[in-house]
Amino acid sequence: MSHEKAFAVWLVPGGGARERLRELIEALARETGGPAFAPHLTLVGGLRGDGAELAAKLVGLGPALCPVELRMQGPAVGDAYHRCVFLDVARTEPLAGLRGAVQAALGARDGAFRPHVSLVYGDLAAERRRAIAADPRVVSLGQEVCWAERLELWAVAGPVDRWACVAETALRVS
Repeated sequence: MSHEKAFAVWLVPGGGARERLRELIEALARETGGPAFAPHLTLVGGLRGDGAELAAKLVGLGPALCPVELRMQGPAVGDAYHRCVFLDVARTEPLAGLRGAVQAALGARDGAFRPHVSLVYGDLAAERRRAIAADPRVVSLGQEVCWAERLELWAVAGPVDRWACVAETALRVS
């Protein structure tokens, strides 16, 4: 029996920003009928392998890496279920460097990277997505700046309500 499953590494916003994002994600999930999920920036997705091995590599890597600043760059919409309504995040050198280090440690392949924090998962009509992106609650978080101080490894196979955090590690604070 194979223990290989689908995983993603999430970069978790810290402080008050995490709570504001969580509250908004939960409110929008209730309003749209979509799933609620923890606030995060998917740093590396599409990972396959044994969860225990990936977790050990990630936990060992965390203390060697520093927290990174996440600068939101306004609301945006997309056509993908997991990128329905989101906040774009500036692709800074520290963020790209952190992603590269995690990819190297976990043996991940390089792929397209558009840093963002999703707010709504779903298959909503384009006008509904645009209306949500223009909502004052969303716009107010569009210029948020926060620090991400933790990496989490999530098992992401199946429906969102079955996703689970299998490991986490704090990033070293200088």
